[in-house]
Amino acid sequence: MACRRWVGEQPGPVAQFRMEPRWVAAFLSSLLLGRQRSFAADSRHLRSFVRPEPAVEDTHFIPPRGSFVVVTNHYYRPGYNMWWGMATIGEAISRSRGSPTEVTWIVANRWTYPDRLRQHVVTPLSLIVFRRLARMYGFISMPPMPPHPEWAAEAVQAIRRTLTVAASATEESPVILGLAPEGGDSPDGRLVLPPAGVGRFIAHLTRRGLGFVPVGVFEENGRLTARFGPPFVPAVEDSAAHTETDRQVADQVMGTIARLVPERLRGPWASEPTVRVGSGTGEG
Repeated sequence: MACRRWVGEQPGPVAQFRMEPRWVAAFLSSLLLGRQRSFAADSRHLRSFVRPEPAVEDTHFIPPRGSFVVVTNHYYRPGYNMWWGMATIGEAISRSRGSPTEVTWIVANRWTYPDRLRQHVVTPLSLIVFRRLARMYGFISMPPMPPHPEWAAEAVQAIRRTLTVAASATEESPVILGLAPEGGDSPDGRLVLPPAGVGRFIAHLTRRGLGFVPVGVFEENGRLTARFGPPFVPAVEDSAAHTETDRQVADQVMGTIARLVPERLRGPWASEPTVRVGSGTGEG
């Protein structure tokens, strides 16, 4: 294990993430050739590349059937990528339901930067790669929120697609959506306020009758941990102004996630009480 030396974390060992070259070659081949892959299947492989094995806690909160939205924090540290948390969550849902279960993650379709050089070089390249990645896994790609005026049409299209996918859910063919409301890495791993518009987006999903399952992702004692929490439905006041709905719903969701991570990572929600059921229903 390596030792962490960065703001927002306690010193000590950290988990290690190393992909097998053969799997990487197959992944890149599919990405370049436009072949579809199962993220549920790849999640099993990705989780096996983590040392020590990730801990998954309180999986009894995962609904055994039906549709829902899994919401999680965008945990970050140098050497860690959000995909490891997504894979750990997806594999836990598949194990809980007893069969490979696909999560349709809503992901950013490009990286953005404040400087003109990376805006004109890295951002367009990331758009190409992330769009191909979303098609390969059946994810929904969306421009970073709030969208740049030039990307507004893309954002509307992505929101409509998400709502269409949500509306297609049936008892026989449930839909599980995945969302990290923060939309990007924070400088020190602590929770941050979601961008403007995310709360309204979540409100739309709530009005479609979907429940939400929160997951806190973090590292503790050198081990990647995903802690599930009780399902909930955000309270949406239809009479409230758009900006007020946006703020209230985003705050509810992030506050619920904050209760599942260590206090040092809660950021603006540091006063939230810890949710720790400790029923022994977990993995790892």
